[in-house]
Amino acid sequence: MNKIPFNKPYMTGKELWYISQAHHAGQLAGDGNYTKKCHQWLEAQTNCHKALLTHSCTAALEMSAILADLEPGDEVIMPSYTFVSTANAFVLRGAVPVFVDIRPDTLNLDETLVEAAITDRTRAIVPVHYAGVGCEMDTLQNIAPFIRSFVCSKLSWRSH
Repeated sequence: MNKIPFNKPYMTGKELWYISQAHHAGQLAGDGNYTKKCHQWLEAQTNCHKALLTHSCTAALEMSAILADLEPGDEVIMPSYTFVSTANAFVLRGAVPVFVDIRPDTLNLDETLVEAAITDRTRAIVPVHYAGVGCEMDTLQNIAPFIRSFVCSKLSWRSH
């Protein structure tokens, strides 16, 4: 019986050489040369002042929850279909998750349902991008430009 691999890394040809260079420099984790190169690339590509990498989206969400300066009872809108760490990051700070249904075509937060979920306690929207498909960020920003939204995907996080 053939097994389907859980994760098969995509190889372009130089990965093992890059790993050996990082190993040789003693920088397999943390703020090494390749981390700095990634920061520079992200800053150039997104035209932002500073880009930071995290080891996971969970860590990025927890950082954003802390930076949001939430108070107990504040509400955070998020998709009903997401990893548990999306809600946990905010619940651990006393916030209340408000789950909004997802779109059947993208499995992302249904932007047409967000406005109805906003109350006077809403402090953030967490439109998690699912499977590499981006949420309708322009629509979300038009619905609630005054609300902080935190974007998290497998590859990046940024605060708007």
